[in-house]
Amino acid sequence: MINAVIVDDEQISLNALAAKIKDLCPGLNVLKLFDNPKKAQEEIPLLRPDVVFLDIEMPNINGFTLLKNIGPLNFEVIFTTAYSEYAIAALRISALDFLLKPIDPAELVTAVDKLQEKLQIKAGHSATLEKQLSLFFEYQKQPAQLNKIALPVLNGLELIDSSTIIKVEGENVYSVFYLSGGRKIVVSRTLKEVDKMLSRWNFMRVHKSFIINLNYITRYVKGEGGTVILSDGSEVEVSRRSRNEFLARINK
Repeated sequence: MINAVIVDDEQISLNALAAKIKDLCPGLNVLKLFDNPKKAQEEIPLLRPDVVFLDIEMPNINGFTLLKNIGPLNFEVIFTTAYSEYAIAALRISALDFLLKPIDPAELVTAVDKLQEKLQIKAGHSATLEKQLSLFFEYQKQPAQLNKIALPVLNGLELIDSSTIIKVEGENVYSVFYLSGGRKIVVSRTLKEVDKMLSRWNFMRVHKSFIINLNYITRYVKGEGGTVILSDGSEVEVSRRSRNEFLARINK
């Protein structure tokens, strides 16, 4: 069952859309109706719906501002409005669909079909990632002397020699591996996960955003925490709290 929330400051529009969904879209479960956008903004992250049917012109907070205030969106958005001039703005924020009031039943069904298809694709992608993650951690249990690391990529796992990794940069839920020869590999793993994975080799997390291979250091420049120059010419800042550990490790 797909969980939905409807936000519209007009009670008549709320009830009308909820009734159409009940009659035409049996795969949707309407969790809650909101005629107060501020309250919707507070409660939507807690309800964790799959989709939000959202009006645009509302008092105090319009639909675009509501989404901006919620932050990163983990749900699909279908705008419902009487104003066609908002269509381009809706597309710019990657809304799933844009329905003009009064909402045509056929267009509603088409939008929901599109929603179901997108959620099925997401679910399949998640299952693939879950399988890759399982293989990924299973491989990491192999003896350290193998010196290989398995990185989950789009269509499977790529095995690379740990000694070719110069540094790893964290970008939210992704990590970028910088390899000798100028090659880069982006994987959907946090830097914390990568740090644990590389702990058996000569790597160190010297900054909240960077792990470096200590074998590639060519120079250390003093400072509050200092800066490391690596063999590829790149510079990585060492955080103040990591400085003492870092100096102890390179001075062994």
